[in-house]
Amino acid sequence: MKTFLTEQQIRILRLRAKGLKQSEIAEILGTSRANISILEKRALEKIEKARNTLLLWEHINSKVAIEVKKGEDIFRVPDRLFEKADEVGIKVPYTTAEIIAFLVDNAPIEDRIAKRDFVLFLDTQNRLKVSEHLLEKLEEIGED
Repeated sequence: MKTFLTEQQIRILRLRAKGLKQSEIAEILGTSRANISILEKRALEKIEKARNTLLLWEHINSKVAIEVKKGEDIFRVPDRLFEKADEVGIKVPYTTAEIIAFLVDNAPIEDRIAKRDFVLFLDTQNRLKVSEHLLEKLEEIGED
């Protein structure tokens, strides 16, 4: 299977998943704990980039998306999502209460208020998704 990870990174992640410490893995692989730490950190960074790439791809292909700004009351978000969906002829298969519950569980929210900017979107499988990083990434891509 093709991945962004090296064989060594995969071995380290598998051993970590089994509960081994970096020092134990270093002993098994005949290297230093510092080297294991670096390889693990790089592997996790690659995984995060891959996850963000998939999320960006889903957003690009989403049915509808709205930007939620820091300080916005999330109780206003469902109506904005419904309005945007109506503009593009999409039916949102969630109620206002379901959208708010989703945001409370998945978005950077505190006391009904967005703590940071994020994007709420409905993917091609009618799943709600949240990304805090898409705004920055889309702006960077637009600059190229």
